[in-house]
Amino acid sequence: MIDTGSQATVVSAALADKLNLTERRPAILIGMVSREDVETTEIPQFALGSRTFHIMVAPLLKEENIGGADGILGLDSLQDQRVLLDFREKRIFVDDARQLGGNGGYEIVVRARRKLGQLIITEAKVDGITVNVIIDTGSQTSVGNLALLARMRRAQPFGQSTLTDVNGAQVVAGVKVARTVAIGRMELNQVAVSFADAPAFAALGLADKPALILGMQDLSVFRRVAIDFKTRRVLFDLPSSATAGVGSLFHS
Repeated sequence: MIDTGSQATVVSAALADKLNLTERRPAILIGMVSREDVETTEIPQFALGSRTFHIMVAPLLKEENIGGADGILGLDSLQDQRVLLDFREKRIFVDDARQLGGNGGYEIVVRARRKLGQLIITEAKVDGITVNVIIDTGSQTSVGNLALLARMRRAQPFGQSTLTDVNGAQVVAGVKVARTVAIGRMELNQVAVSFADAPAFAALGLADKPALILGMQDLSVFRRVAIDFKTRRVLFDLPSSATAGVGSLFHS
């Protein structure tokens, strides 16, 4: 799994045992809804394409908590590279920006700031409220923090959802529908947002500031989304149609 919301590269406990990675150390892993004690291991050699990394601290998780994958490719392995989500081809690419076609074909390019390896978009608004936006390829749905919820008193309630994180912890979250999520010159309309007091927001220093994790369900309305860690930019390739997925999209 490629997770642009995860700081660390993770391996499943089963894979670590198979590879005889027996040196273990304790750590605390901050998930979407929980903080849990976990074991970590060192990965002497991890290859991604033509690049090879030495990962000092890789948390160990249960396969069932990471979608049955052998691991999660986190931000520590993605720095100076571009992650390209191609929703037309239903493929994800990780490579140098030039190898992935450069910036051609992207109508919207947004600058982001870096915090703990994460790219945070500050040129964004939810229903006119200035927010910090995190593009999270490991989250299925979009999640807002309580500071944003407090500002969205007039937003339409939309039931509840259950959020499950990589620790296997769950929380029932209230859902509201944002009329617009504006990033740069484009807008997503009618976006369902789950709200939770997620430790991930606090870890990024965003607990008291309106913030939104934009998940794959809403990212999939685009043709392509590229997250370029080297240049600190997020690029969007708009769809030809104004409607897709949960919400509709247009740009001015």
